[in-house]
Amino acid sequence: ARFLDYLIASENYEDYMYALVEAYNPSAVANVMCTNTISISWDGWLYDCDFNQMLDLKVASKVKHIKDYNEDILNDRNIIISQHCYGCTAGAGSSCQGTVA
Repeated sequence: ARFLDYLIASENYEDYMYALVEAYNPSAVANVMCTNTISISWDGWLYDCDFNQMLDLKVASKVKHIKDYNEDILNDRNIIISQHCYGCTAGAGSSCQGTVA
């Protein structure tokens, strides 16, 4: 959330979000990490992506912690989305991917 804090403090948030929205590429949606990867915090909490982890937006599922991991339940969850998701769908999309735990 440091980058978000910087954008707000420097009064660049609105311009940055406008640029992301203007660069939205619907084709990039198919490859965003939240559709095939989960992020796991150091203490085992599950998140749809790194951005959601930094914003403490845990997965929308009965399974929220690695100790309760259930692939079928996690695959059936709704992914939490918000304005920051434009970061992964702008231009060619985000190149971030995770590592298998």
